[in-house]
Amino acid sequence: MPRPAHRLRRRLALLALALAAGVAGPVPARAQDGSVFDRLFGSDPAAERAGLAADGLALPALFEGRRRIAEALPLHDLGATGGAACVAIVPLLDALELAHEDAPEGIAVTLPQPRRTVMLPASALLDSPSGSCLPLAKLPDLLPLSLTHDTASQRLLLTASAALPVLMRLEREERRARLVPETLRPAFPLLPRAPRAAELWSADFAASAGLSGGTRRVSASLLASGAVLGLAGRVNLVADERGRITPGVTFSESRDTPDLLGPLKARSLALGDIAAPAQPLIADSLSGRGLVVSSRAGWRADLVDTITLSGPLPAGWEAELWHEERLVAVTREGGAAGQWQFADVPLRIGENRWEVRRYGPGGETDSQVFTRLVGTEMNPENEVGYSFGFVDGGRPLVPAGAAAGTTSEPAGPAAFATFDYGLSGAVTARLDMRVGTRGEPAVAVGLNGALGGGLWAVTGARDREGGLAGALRLARAFGSQDLSFDLARYGRDTGPGAPPQAREFEGLLALSGQGRIGLGRLSLPWQARYQAGALRSGGTREVAAARIVLPMPDWQANLALGATREGGDGWRPTAALGLTARRGEWRLRSGVSASADGGAWRVDGASLSAARRLGGSGNLAFDLDWQARDGTLGGGLTYARQFGPLGLSASAGRDGQGFRAGIGVTLGLFRGAGRWHAAPSGVARSGAILAEMFVDADGDGVRGPQEEAVEGGRFIVGAALRKEATDAAGRVLIGGIAPGPSVAIETQMSSLTDFTLRPARPGDRVVLRPGEVRHLAVALRPTGSIEVQVLLVAGDRRTPRSGVPVVLRGADGREAARAVTDFDGFVLFEGLPFGPFRAEAAGQVSEVLAVSRESPDARARVLIAPALGG
Repeated sequence: MPRPAHRLRRRLALLALALAAGVAGPVPARAQDGSVFDRLFGSDPAAERAGLAADGLALPALFEGRRRIAEALPLHDLGATGGAACVAIVPLLDALELAHEDAPEGIAVTLPQPRRTVMLPASALLDSPSGSCLPLAKLPDLLPLSLTHDTASQRLLLTASAALPVLMRLEREERRARLVPETLRPAFPLLPRAPRAAELWSADFAASAGLSGGTRRVSASLLASGAVLGLAGRVNLVADERGRITPGVTFSESRDTPDLLGPLKARSLALGDIAAPAQPLIADSLSGRGLVVSSRAGWRADLVDTITLSGPLPAGWEAELWHEERLVAVTREGGAAGQWQFADVPLRIGENRWEVRRYGPGGETDSQVFTRLVGTEMNPENEVGYSFGFVDGGRPLVPAGAAAGTTSEPAGPAAFATFDYGLSGAVTARLDMRVGTRGEPAVAVGLNGALGGGLWAVTGARDREGGLAGALRLARAFGSQDLSFDLARYGRDTGPGAPPQAREFEGLLALSGQGRIGLGRLSLPWQARYQAGALRSGGTREVAAARIVLPMPDWQANLALGATREGGDGWRPTAALGLTARRGEWRLRSGVSASADGGAWRVDGASLSAARRLGGSGNLAFDLDWQARDGTLGGGLTYARQFGPLGLSASAGRDGQGFRAGIGVTLGLFRGAGRWHAAPSGVARSGAILAEMFVDADGDGVRGPQEEAVEGGRFIVGAALRKEATDAAGRVLIGGIAPGPSVAIETQMSSLTDFTLRPARPGDRVVLRPGEVRHLAVALRPTGSIEVQVLLVAGDRRTPRSGVPVVLRGADGREAARAVTDFDGFVLFEGLPFGPFRAEAAGQVSEVLAVSRESPDARARVLIAPALGG
């Protein structure tokens, strides 16, 4: 016998048949034949739960990342007529807030940044019950976006390759919500972190041994994450074959809301091995032991400025910096504290979004997104921002032996402070101070703001040597193109810790631009810069450079052209071409560089790298490089495989020192549910959730020794349906969750084979720190359902009555639920706890209706008289 929920759908179908046939009164008996319902909607209950009926219609929600854009979009499977899934195009364009209008050739769509019009040809559109639709496979060929249909969670996942109006609006709203946190109401409550003085969350171990040019190389590393007195702690230890140990220790806390350190209203704090922010004209960004407290996120920069992005980079990993879906830079080397760093990343006027993608030797992947809005909104009137602290540049918190080849002089200890204040909605004042053991205190004062549609910044400074410096910066956006002008005169300070340009130049002039060139659905990013400066060593230097990117769905090309001139010498041009691509499981990168001397061009070098994930636990990587100067050919092959929590790797190749070969081993450990577990390496770098799903028979929310586990349960984390499923013990580790911002987690109901089980809480929200593994008890409580039909009794006739309120009361007489009967006189109460109930309708009371584990469904009829029901 079909379940009550399926019965409700059957009655809706019958009503549709009756209305279509013009039938009044009770539905004819022949229409109640189950085969009619099955022909209309299908007979597979799983298909019904997934939202796809036999007519090929699904109504998935539209998501971008964690953000829901639309509640439902018509998605059709047109079968042999239309092939794969086809989305209704007009509702999609409306949801994306893209202006569009019908044209004889099809649909004209207006895209922003740069503003341009693309045509969706009528030949590409298909007919569907919801109007014109466009196959998902053709979307990337016509619009700068792609959609992936997750049939299990019924979500359309949006990936944009260019600016879209709805995403720009949502990012502005999210920023305003962060400034005034109470305006953002999360869907699920935030789970508090258990208060402990100290705890250890996770640890990653790695060891390697090999030969390179006849020299033996041995190294081992440990990365441990935990908490001490409410601060997230990270300890990184690296040892080599000489017994030299390089330590790194950092304690930090970062929040979206300004509620750190009480009245200071800070958002971030870091102690130990830190990176101090740069200060215009007087100080460079420095790494070393120290303390920094800020009212802003640590990576935030000033208006019309550059930023430095950094994060943890374990041995053997590489990091890619992506901006607007193009690869900008790659690094495989971490700093003294094991951090990747991309310095002097330029900002555009308006929205800026960078993604750092990391790839591990065992095929591991993760990513972190940084966003920054440049405009007067970043400095509202009377807003105060600050950062202060001290740093001993070049010296770690725990002293270690100097590495071989280290000759640079450390910058030494210094205290620093930065304050900015919104004088008005268009002008912000800034004060920077730095005091060290060398020279005099350095001070910089500046104003920046908006004028006539452009942005400007003026700064004056006195450096440690008593020299005076000044800088002027002007910027303006012309449509989707940015132009900026810089003029700077530096003081006398050229010592360690001074800005790099101040150490090299006495004065500098620069004109630069960047933007996007519209070319149909594509928008090609470009950058150009001309710089001229007077060198401290004497003479002048001029540099001109330009780069353009061709981004395609599966590959992109980067072309860079440049030229340098020293003094009165001629220009020396250079060129570089880079290609990146994804072909199936392969990730490819290649590049070639060339230069000209005396008018003759020559190739300087070339490189090629390829990586492929093998199955679910292996990774193969290949590198090849060639240097034309000495004809050196190098490269190597690396194979890594995961055996449960243990990762093994082997590599062989050739470099400038000769042949090399090596082996490596990795292992991760984490603490959860009261004991330690082994896991693949990487658990100490990002956040993770150890979910434990069980049947909460006693309703206390805590798993007892007799309460059974639930196997096969899956979860939706943020907007993504995770592939991990609970094991026979009911546990699953969900890793790779970005630390910092809150993330929602909920149970995927269709993954539960027992449909009487419901989560005790609809979902939870957690904030994770790097390396934190949060234990999450997911209590499922058995529930039942009661179906009640209200019938009007008139003589020997019984007629279903619609619109009658029905109240369900528990054993204590309290109201448990309330509903109104449908067109066929039915109401359905679901998710009920086990126990006895009674149904009341129009003064009439049903018999006792009991639901239990053995009998989770109950049905009843309530008969009412004409005077009471009419």
